[in-house]
Amino acid sequence: MKIKLSFLAAFIAASPTVYSQSNNDLETISVLGSRAAIDKRTLAGSVSFLDEDTIKASGASTVVELLRTFASVNVSQSGPTGTLSELRFRGSESNHILVLIDGVEVNDIGQGGLVDFAHIVVADIERIELLRGPQSALWGTSAVSGVISITTKRASEPQQLSGNIALGTQATKELGLSYSLKSDKLSFAINLNHLSTDGDNISRNGGEDDGYRNSSLSAQVQYDINDAHQLTSNVRIVEFTSSFDAIDFATTGLPTDADNVSEGEQLNYLLRWLYAPKANNWSQSLSYQLSRNESENYTQDIFSGSTLGETERLTWLHYFDLSMGAGYKQNFLNIGVDAVEEDFQQAGPISFGDPNQSQSNTTISALADGQVSLGESLYLSASLRRDNSDEFEDASSFRLGLSWQVMPNLKVFLSRGKAIKNPSFTERFGFFPGTFQGNPNLTPESSFSNEVGLEYAPTDQIDIQLTHFNTELEDEINGFVFDPTSGAFTANNLEETSTRKGFELSLKGYLDHLAWSASYAYLEAKAPTEIELRRARHTGSVTLNYTINDQNNVYVQGDYTGSKLDRFFPPFPASPELVELGAYWLLSANYGYKINDSLTLNLRAENLLNEDYEDVFGFVGQKRRITLNLRYQLN
Repeated sequence: MKIKLSFLAAFIAASPTVYSQSNNDLETISVLGSRAAIDKRTLAGSVSFLDEDTIKASGASTVVELLRTFASVNVSQSGPTGTLSELRFRGSESNHILVLIDGVEVNDIGQGGLVDFAHIVVADIERIELLRGPQSALWGTSAVSGVISITTKRASEPQQLSGNIALGTQATKELGLSYSLKSDKLSFAINLNHLSTDGDNISRNGGEDDGYRNSSLSAQVQYDINDAHQLTSNVRIVEFTSSFDAIDFATTGLPTDADNVSEGEQLNYLLRWLYAPKANNWSQSLSYQLSRNESENYTQDIFSGSTLGETERLTWLHYFDLSMGAGYKQNFLNIGVDAVEEDFQQAGPISFGDPNQSQSNTTISALADGQVSLGESLYLSASLRRDNSDEFEDASSFRLGLSWQVMPNLKVFLSRGKAIKNPSFTERFGFFPGTFQGNPNLTPESSFSNEVGLEYAPTDQIDIQLTHFNTELEDEINGFVFDPTSGAFTANNLEETSTRKGFELSLKGYLDHLAWSASYAYLEAKAPTEIELRRARHTGSVTLNYTINDQNNVYVQGDYTGSKLDRFFPPFPASPELVELGAYWLLSANYGYKINDSLTLNLRAENLLNEDYEDVFGFVGQKRRITLNLRYQLN
């Protein structure tokens, strides 16, 4: 069954979140826990937020720096700013977490379904939300271990103009501009940003710096036609150029200086029509989204290969409010249909095989999601999805949860879910001469996860979350299986079950002018025969956000990553071997000085102690960097 979705774009519009919320709701409403906004107090799961004030206070330039503060996050960054930055969550693979930006899935199917977080800058971000656990029943096959939702800046004032300019070491420069307006029926916002840096040397040896350039645009328009009909449109465009090193396969097997460049373009687009008549317990939405990721690689200015991944999604949802006049939505039902078309292209020079190919897959899914109150403070939630795919057998995913508000300041929850992850196009068809040959016979992975947790607020100033998780992964895909026939590596499903288990502790509090947070996670992630790679057993983070007075603010962030294993491929004929990456602390700090109501000066230091560390064996992490940033805002 082959469909084309783009012709429907002229008839529909799509919103970045299911329902809008006021600023006062940011810490109590989750836009990811259901296909409708759900009260966090009734959510049978663990969710974390970073709001606009915290993001601004951090002074961070890329989202990777902020994501390290979330419990159970393992970052694998292949060098300094702009190099491949993957995120592994709860011991999962980097393509097991779904990432939404303004409601659009941005996972790059041309790169195995992962998200390269290096290309997501902070300048236009308003909010980040992380929902833990298997969410395939709600959001599709990429949401195996969780969902990250990133919301860019939108109109909040009748008219607002803001900008920033930053200069830093390593020839770092950043320039941003945002404009928004809002009236009774129309709101509009546009954000522009450009970041460039000469970077650092990625490899252990040599002295060549590897630079990075990133230009991005995001824009949103929302129009309320009348009391019942709303149209919304969003677009995000990113262009980047990243220098990277080669691997010395002949002598050391390690990165070495090389004139290699990757150029990429990303386009995310969302259109939505919402029909929500007043004084009615039913509403519906029809949405279309497009995600397009293209990457081209060059070696000494000679084209060496490219990938193109394009995903189109059409979603029709019906929402039924079953609250019967309750103060907030506690009883509801969502039902809908998802239609997804994926197209993959790979191109490159023909040598010892032909990498040039085009592949596609179409999936039609039926989904249902709801919550019902079993008593004054007991809530049962359920999500179910059935996928019908061109390439794979029909599959079902689900999530069941129970949330109990034991006391006004104590909630406990438990849940069980099943998630499905289809093999990526790269795993099935990817071809890299002499190094990797895809396996078209792969079957989908199945993840079964149990969670139990509590949220406790002993006072108005302290919030504690503790969660235990236990996941079993069947048919795990191992992408480093040596194939003696081709002399290259390939991908295979493992016959035995892999496990990921551990616990997460998150704390947040306020004391006079000090806002603080802390997190710690313990993880055991095992494949059938060995510990999973690039996953630290111990991770943690501490942040302090101190408002000295109306003019001065200090933000300090310390992130700990424990030791972890990686695989080293020495030159042939030596066999691959396991190596240990040492534990490290990364300390960053930002000082903000408010010159007047319109101007703020920030001085930020990243890797303040200039720690030597590696997230990927042989690839040196970001060195110390100092940045001075001037922000301007006029309402």
